[in-house]
Amino acid sequence: MTVTTTDLEAWLGHPWDGDGPFGGAEWAVADLMARRAGVDDPILIWLAALAVWAQRCGHACVDLAQVDGLIKDECARAGLEWEPPATPSMGEMRAALEGADSVVRLIDGVGPGSVEEAVADVRPLVLWCELLYTQRQFVNERLVAGRIADLASSGVLDLEPLGGTIVDEFLPVAEDSTDAAANEAARSVLRSGFTVLTGGPGTGKTYTLTRALLAFLMAAEAADTEVSVAVVAPTGKAATRAGEMLATFVSELGDDVRISEAVRMQLAGVVPSTIHRLLGSTHHLRTRFAHDGSRPLPHDLIIVDETSMVDLQLMARLLEAVKVGGRVLLVGDAGQLESVESGAVLRDLTDRPGVLAGRIHELQVVHRLAGEDNPIADLAPALRGGDVTTAMSFLTAGHAEITFVDVDDGAVPAPAVIDGVVATYAEVVTAARSTAPADHAQALRLLGGTRVLCGARRGPLGVHQWNDAIDTRLGIRSFDPVAVGRAVLITVNSPRIRLVNGDIGVVVNTVDGVRVAFPAPGGASVRYLSPAELPDHERAYAMTVHKSQGSEYADSVLVILPQSGSPLLTRELVYTAVTRAKSHVTLVGSSRAFAEALENPSIRVSGLDTMIVGEARAPS
Repeated sequence: MTVTTTDLEAWLGHPWDGDGPFGGAEWAVADLMARRAGVDDPILIWLAALAVWAQRCGHACVDLAQVDGLIKDECARAGLEWEPPATPSMGEMRAALEGADSVVRLIDGVGPGSVEEAVADVRPLVLWCELLYTQRQFVNERLVAGRIADLASSGVLDLEPLGGTIVDEFLPVAEDSTDAAANEAARSVLRSGFTVLTGGPGTGKTYTLTRALLAFLMAAEAADTEVSVAVVAPTGKAATRAGEMLATFVSELGDDVRISEAVRMQLAGVVPSTIHRLLGSTHHLRTRFAHDGSRPLPHDLIIVDETSMVDLQLMARLLEAVKVGGRVLLVGDAGQLESVESGAVLRDLTDRPGVLAGRIHELQVVHRLAGEDNPIADLAPALRGGDVTTAMSFLTAGHAEITFVDVDDGAVPAPAVIDGVVATYAEVVTAARSTAPADHAQALRLLGGTRVLCGARRGPLGVHQWNDAIDTRLGIRSFDPVAVGRAVLITVNSPRIRLVNGDIGVVVNTVDGVRVAFPAPGGASVRYLSPAELPDHERAYAMTVHKSQGSEYADSVLVILPQSGSPLLTRELVYTAVTRAKSHVTLVGSSRAFAEALENPSIRVSGLDTMIVGEARAPS
């Protein structure tokens, strides 16, 4: 059935009435298509709005063959109970797009055309085979694919002949070759312009990253070549963690005689930053930066940590700024939640590792210290792989480190499930009411060791509900932002006061009045800010799983699962939440919801891997 003007109005509704899935952004696009481009075909206007809506839902594009499924899934994800009008057939959609040459660029065949063509053609829609993009999304994905292919095939200085033995010393391969990926990844960094390192918790991503960096610096020194290195992450909190990771590594090296003082100083001088800060701001624009293709970054090696959190647009801006002859190492856990913005670049690359043969390296062996037994680390691969039977066996095996509170589906868990958490948080409040800095440091340590994670923000199983419940149990006024004992989560980067998105503090008493305490660099002391100095923040005794990503691991984590049928209930959500825990995890939800999550991997529509297929060359 053809979409009519009446149907279109039902889809768009009014930008503020909330009847349909489309909001103000889609309404504005439809209006521009009609008024400025002179488009009067309701199907074409609807498709333009759909492309924008899909991007807001996290997809790079719309697969015309899967439109009905996309609409159903995303409406469910948004909790929208709405009966959509009839969608057009594939033939009707293609006819509308093919008949609008003034606003639609048509590309048939496997090849998506050159990057230059993608940038130069400013028509607002691009149809590549059956994938419909907005022009900006197509340019971003085309640029990422092109730059990855260029980096993978570029003739960088091959440092492997000089650095291979160094890699073998610091990342030796086991005799049975069960864990060769770390060695191979480091060697790839030495010889190639593009490398991906992925793996779950405990598989040694940090261990491999630091030693690959060391091998690169030592090999460059042996080649008498000066090199510059940058380590970046998508968030300020993740960048801070990367800095702590490097500082620990430098300290562990001690006086190793194999490492020259020059290399040691260079390694110690690497200061991780956010990707945004590395690229540099340009007149406060959010989508353009000081460094781009015409003003590339000076670094010879750029390492990106927590890559799963990097969205398509930011990855495009970073890769276009890599200089000729530069190298990129992407590091992350492809099983974790993707960025809240559109795209899932790391997952696209790792889902089809053959696309970049020899450059995608997955660490699969979980390493432990002698005598260490951590069933959480054993549970993680089952969660990551969607193995419901194995994962459920861990939940019910009686491990001291794993507690499963099985509740009726959709039921609000009994207040007793947070008794242990509340006991710890009560100690935080007691310490916060003291005026002694040592007590405030203890409050921060206790708070940092415990997490309550929810999939949803609102509703009976959401963050707001559980923060209210915890506040009530602790005797904290929920709507008093400066109540002593309040835990606060910073939600923006604020370089002026040295706080980043994800930092957690506690409102405390001091001899000078109420202040907010944060860990000082190094964690050895406390620094204080007045409540008036705080940037945007929210309550932090309970937080979303997304907010926890990129932060330090907690000793104990309590996870509140959404109910079955919730669009938030995905494999990646459960995996990310559970793997935030070091020593103990409590999972609260129904068996049905848990199984449903593992059977429901997050899917984002993309053409990135297909774009790379025709360009990437296997290493020689």
